[in-house]
Amino acid sequence: MDQDWTVVLDLAYLSILLGVASVLKRILTPLNKILIPNAVIAGFLGILFGPEVLKLIPFSYDRLGNLVYHLMAVGFIAIALKKTRRSTAKSSVNTGFLISISYALQGFVGFIIGIALVGLFFKDLFPPFGLLLALGFAQGPGQAYSLGSQWEALGFTGGGAVGLSVATLGFLWSAFGGIVMLNTMVYRKKQIGIQIERPTVRKRIEATMRDFEFSDIDGFTIQILAVGIVYLATYLFLKWFTSLIGGLGTFGETFAQVLWGFHFVIGVLFAMAFRAIYERSRKSEKYEIEYMNDFLLQRIGGGVFDFMVAASIAGISFSVIQHYIWPIIILTTIGGFFIAGYSIWFGKRIYEKAPLEHIVTFFGMHTGTLSTGMALLREVDPTFETGTAEDMVFGSGLALFLGIPMLVLLNIPILGYREGKPIYYLYFLLGLAAYILALYFFWFRKARIRKREKVN
Repeated sequence: MDQDWTVVLDLAYLSILLGVASVLKRILTPLNKILIPNAVIAGFLGILFGPEVLKLIPFSYDRLGNLVYHLMAVGFIAIALKKTRRSTAKSSVNTGFLISISYALQGFVGFIIGIALVGLFFKDLFPPFGLLLALGFAQGPGQAYSLGSQWEALGFTGGGAVGLSVATLGFLWSAFGGIVMLNTMVYRKKQIGIQIERPTVRKRIEATMRDFEFSDIDGFTIQILAVGIVYLATYLFLKWFTSLIGGLGTFGETFAQVLWGFHFVIGVLFAMAFRAIYERSRKSEKYEIEYMNDFLLQRIGGGVFDFMVAASIAGISFSVIQHYIWPIIILTTIGGFFIAGYSIWFGKRIYEKAPLEHIVTFFGMHTGTLSTGMALLREVDPTFETGTAEDMVFGSGLALFLGIPMLVLLNIPILGYREGKPIYYLYFLLGLAAYILALYFFWFRKARIRKREKVN
């Protein structure tokens, strides 16, 4: 009986590409000097050797897209299962609010660009197309593919591939645009009013861990088991909730589609609940052994994200997106400059300590992923002494909850498109504007007042 090797071979090919990318970065000096993750290089190698160029690797774009969808959830679940560390630092809270307002700003500007493109140049373009700016840049390739593919059922041909394309150009903005921003800010620090805080310790800090081994099961297996339980719970919940709201008509169907696209958010919530139950059970003397290992969970998340990024770029089909190439270029170009502008503007005003480090990291994260943001941060804070990395992680957790209104608002333009009511687009923009103003008055305005009072 023949066995199905397709998924296994895809993973094997991606493994080889990641290995080749690592070797190339070591032996090619220009690549070594560019702040670009190995996974991004591996993805472009996947395009080169894939079925549309050299035809050496028989990738299936649908399979790669499906792989990206699931890897994103698995990676976030693994990270969310780590032990919760509470942080009350003002900079972490400011980062959480900045991430949330960044989502909204990208969605607002991107949606306006998309509607303008439909009205002026591309009459057959999917109207909510511009929302892919927020999904592909701020959220990453997994989310962009997930929502883009869901929109294919509404008539957005090749939506998943277009989402991956937007996310890939985001990686380029993060890597190359981030380098330009970083060097410009370093050499013109006096003109833009930013002080650079150099780390006091230059030695390389190596991470250490204790490998947990038990008499009846391997420690790594336990982490996989926990991730599997949470992902199964996520799937069962989404199936149940989808059937529950199925009777709500068009709104129920649309909301269900969006919810399946945000499956990783549901997974994170279940992971946090799982960890809370686990910590509570360990208070009993019967369960004193520490089974969960933060180091191994981080390695699972990091490894999964490397494969996800490589697969997301390798999964781009130029024959599918060629119809959208100019809208994609226009959207990402305007979006890239816009994100650079507000990253600097907000960063200078809310961070009292290490503003340069926070600005370049935030820009790298909200055009690419957290890994590209960390790559930029290493150039000015190689040992992570400024606390910027922690701020981004803790801030992302806060932004997860602050961004819930965005999840609800995303239904409005999709519902308007399905029912042929363009007035819903205006409702969406008004709702998003209200959300941005609420964040401004309840967070940014107060943060600026407190900062001025401290200076005076």
